[in-house]
Amino acid sequence: MSLESYEIIDRAIGLAYGTAIGDAMGIPFENLTPEQIAEIQMSLKSKNDLLFVNTAGRNPYTPKEWQTGRWGDATQLSLAIMNAITKHICDDDDGSEKFSLIDRIVDEHVKEWWDCTDGWGNGTKSAIERIAQGCYSYCNSGGSSSGNGVIMKLTPVAFFFHICNLNINDELVECICRMTHMSSVTIATAFIYVYLCIFIFEHDFPSSIAEKKAFLKYIHELSVKYEVKYHVVTEKDLLSLRIQRYMEKIDEINDEVLLDVSHGGTFFCVDTLSMVIGLIIEKRVTFERVEKALEMGGDTNIVAAMIGAILGAKHGEEAIDHRRVDIVFRTDYVRQVGEEFGKALVQHLSLLPIGSEVL
Repeated sequence: MSLESYEIIDRAIGLAYGTAIGDAMGIPFENLTPEQIAEIQMSLKSKNDLLFVNTAGRNPYTPKEWQTGRWGDATQLSLAIMNAITKHICDDDDGSEKFSLIDRIVDEHVKEWWDCTDGWGNGTKSAIERIAQGCYSYCNSGGSSSGNGVIMKLTPVAFFFHICNLNINDELVECICRMTHMSSVTIATAFIYVYLCIFIFEHDFPSSIAEKKAFLKYIHELSVKYEVKYHVVTEKDLLSLRIQRYMEKIDEINDEVLLDVSHGGTFFCVDTLSMVIGLIIEKRVTFERVEKALEMGGDTNIVAAMIGAILGAKHGEEAIDHRRVDIVFRTDYVRQVGEEFGKALVQHLSLLPIGSEVL
């Protein structure tokens, strides 16, 4: 891999924006059925109303005064991880007091917990509260939840490994999981997702049938590996079975297949990841795939945030709809976090002198 400094920074900004915009677009439709979502979209007066649909009264997991275009925990905690990696790299580069990366990640999670937990999943909220109150360490703070609260925020970790040409740090990934989610199925899907992201960063999204088959074969092998490693044996928890069904229907994947294989793309980590994978292989991945995630129902904001994150991290800011960039919640902050993350990675690779201005 050989990327110019500006390309790394652009892709880091794309990652931040893709996450935030997908998240904000999906929140109004969370846990609705495709039929309910289609009815809402048909009722809107103009296409501009579809940029960010008003959430008031539609999402039972967010306050009624939730601002249109505001993102939730998927973005909040993804940005926290980006900030943690940025600070960790700066520790290395300027000789400051050294903190481990997991300590930085925990610290940024606690800061976000103190700032705002509106819309957070109960498992994540309770786990970080235990750490914030000093009752537990990140090693034993997680609960038994099998939700998607880990995979939704791991794209920056995969991007860090990829850009810095590092082997995946299994201990780090598992620690990030156990901080909030101790269940074996959650840890297994986290590893699969990180490797999935890096595969796409290295090879691009699959487009031809041959590429889709190779992609699914790779994900299936990963699934089996980590299901064995973490003793995941219950049928509903086996991502490998979901991938096998996609492989069997590779020539006829449509909405019906996606909904069937992913069980509607719910908050359950295997359902969410199955929907993300299905959307990636159904059609060529552009920003329209983020929009498509909204129509499928289930945990729409998490699925859309994950698709947007991978898209932005692979193809940069230009791949993200600029109409939404201009009006998404705290757009300047999202850009700042992405830009600082990208610059830190560049500095770490000695491609940019510290303090240089690129953008």
